[in-house]
Amino acid sequence: MSAIQTETSTLIPAGTWTVDPVHSSIRFDVVDTDSMMKSISGRFTSFEGTVEGGEEQSAQGVVHTPSVLTDNEQRDAHLRSSDLLDTSRFPEIRFKSSRIEHVDGDRHTIAGELTVKEVALPVELDAKFQATGKDADGVEKTLFRVQGDIEWGPTRVEITADITAIRS
Repeated sequence: MSAIQTETSTLIPAGTWTVDPVHSSIRFDVVDTDSMMKSISGRFTSFEGTVEGGEEQSAQGVVHTPSVLTDNEQRDAHLRSSDLLDTSRFPEIRFKSSRIEHVDGDRHTIAGELTVKEVALPVELDAKFQATGKDADGVEKTLFRVQGDIEWGPTRVEITADITAIRS
């Protein structure tokens, strides 16, 4: 990809961008806040989202909870069970931004709601713009990394999303 990277007050260039799930990833680490020990690392393999770029920026996305993977079948089954994600009743985790603000240089803050099991959790995520440009096939893409965490019971869930989005 021929990348153009400049300091920008917008996270995403103007237009509508669709998350490319083949070239993106959503990962998580669970930390037991009582013992401060990391207990699970994993990822979701099925998700979708869109970002509106330019002056009035917004982002929204959906993670399909049955796609959770931790590279341990027994643990994955437990995560999908009614004890935790309850994927049969709650097949989606949803995110919708309420604001995207420029912090400094290529850093931005994305505030919004993450809805897990029908419970809306306020979140504030750090986003780092990485580049915009055209790939070898001439497709215009933009790349950014989003990181943040949520408190969920006696755990802290640290989230990292590396997003490649294609101009719609």
